[in-house]
Amino acid sequence: MECSYCERACNIPENMSGHCRMYRNEQGIITENYPDEFLNIYPVNSESIPMLHFWPNSTFLLVSTIGCNFACEGCISEFQTIREGTLETVLTRYTPEEILAIAREGNCRGISFCLNEPAVSFPTFLRVAQAAKRAGLLVGCSSNGYMTERTLAALMPYLDYVNIGLKGSSDERYRECGAASAGPVYRNLKILHDAGVAVEVSTMYISGREREIIGAAKRVHAISPEIPFQVMRFIATHEDIEPLSPTREQGEEMCRTLRQHLHHVYLFNTLATTELDSRCPTCGETIVHRVFFGPMAARVLSARKDGVCTCGYRFPCRGEIEPVPQGEIPVLGGYRSIMGVQFIGGIARVLGVNDEQEIDRLSNTVIANGYLMGLNKHTGTIAGYQDMIRYVGSLCKREAAARRIADYIGIAVGEVISRAPGTDRPRVLACMSHPLLPMYADKVVNLLVEIAGGRSLNRELDLQESTDAEYTVEKFNQLDPDIILVAGHSENPVPEFITICRELGISARALATGRVFAVNATCASEPLQLVLGLEEIAHTLHPEIFRFSPDDEKARYERLTKRPAGCGTGCGCSSASGEVSPAVPPAGFPGK
Repeated sequence: MECSYCERACNIPENMSGHCRMYRNEQGIITENYPDEFLNIYPVNSESIPMLHFWPNSTFLLVSTIGCNFACEGCISEFQTIREGTLETVLTRYTPEEILAIAREGNCRGISFCLNEPAVSFPTFLRVAQAAKRAGLLVGCSSNGYMTERTLAALMPYLDYVNIGLKGSSDERYRECGAASAGPVYRNLKILHDAGVAVEVSTMYISGREREIIGAAKRVHAISPEIPFQVMRFIATHEDIEPLSPTREQGEEMCRTLRQHLHHVYLFNTLATTELDSRCPTCGETIVHRVFFGPMAARVLSARKDGVCTCGYRFPCRGEIEPVPQGEIPVLGGYRSIMGVQFIGGIARVLGVNDEQEIDRLSNTVIANGYLMGLNKHTGTIAGYQDMIRYVGSLCKREAAARRIADYIGIAVGEVISRAPGTDRPRVLACMSHPLLPMYADKVVNLLVEIAGGRSLNRELDLQESTDAEYTVEKFNQLDPDIILVAGHSENPVPEFITICRELGISARALATGRVFAVNATCASEPLQLVLGLEEIAHTLHPEIFRFSPDDEKARYERLTKRPAGCGTGCGCSSASGEVSPAVPPAGFPGK
């Protein structure tokens, strides 16, 4: 049987599944393998779908299943989309009515199918969309746009908005992702636009792929220059792929180039940029001011009333601009669950889990059982971090290995605490690449500063995402920190940071004395990195007290955490099977 949901048109043999593994041929009928089963369900803002011109600052209930009909290299969601046989045990069944009940409880304006491709769970999404429409809710999704015209026609009566993720402009680029050509995607974009559905597009900007980005903008312009175009700047997660990551300046220059073809262009995945703002094309005034809110996401900080400029120009959007919430942010930013499981996956690998399917199962388990919702609480204290390691160990049946590593952290941290001075503690401000983006109080670097004998200004001021998304030059100068720690993936974070300070007119004791230092922002990604990060900060704050050898520390780590002789599993426990345990999270974490 030929599957007609997407343009891959898989020919599926009897009792077998197609490319996406989400449909099978059952007695001559294409059926879903996991009908009405979901992985992610949580509230997001419209800018995290992301939609910038559709009900700005409104809350939507994000839902996702698993699987994808593409296979894009470097996909941030690949543990949910690509590898086979890893997810079905963690999916949870929800009826459309139960999903609507969750949406109402969270005061959501609508439903948004995101994180994986809706075409691979089309009947499930259609049932939710129909129920949501009957209930008066808005409905939309993020999609790669590779649906068949038949699929799109069936869904369109229930669609209010769509973000199409463009891979580029050429057939060659789409073949790299497993598609036959780019044609169906741009065809569907035009169909949606012409039908009155609110459409926006997003595309990843990788260094060296500028022609694909510009080509995509030209193809979108041929449909309508009014379609908002989102540039997702690729951010390298490790040094090996650093050359693929454009700088902030390159991203902003790309936006200026694309505005030769389109009226509304935005730059995502970029700290301290003004290219997320919507500005008046007549006088240049900022109408909607947005900031970075995690990968592929933005957050509204302020907006002109009703989106109207002082000169009379009205910001073109569907729906009202919701007021900026005061206090605690009621939604999660973009891809927070995915970034969280990358952290958990790193811990699992340290415990000896090397099979990618096992890590995928573990990753999706902590999404499904709600553990990730409190991840910052686990990394906010050393005891919490140790508990997290022991919990991950219980999930993958490597309890003994987890105990050894947790004990190692306790020993290393205890040694630093015993030597750190109780007085004469320098005042330290930690920033993310840019002086006006201080790290929030719950970040691990700030905890390590205090352990190492410093005063973390970030923690003393209790800097929070809900209230301190932007800092000012005046605030920075008033703080006048003794030491500044700069975290970032740039090759030269300190010189770039100092240059920005000079351009902004920032002055501080740390700048005058040259006490500005780079720090590894991912120092908590693995236990050894946590300890090495702590020792580096301790030496930076008190070089007269602390001297450390990374090689010696690595040798101690191996000595204290090495596997007992004769243990084939690497966990030190004879009962280990190498499988992910169905263990439930500690009390207080929400499940269904």
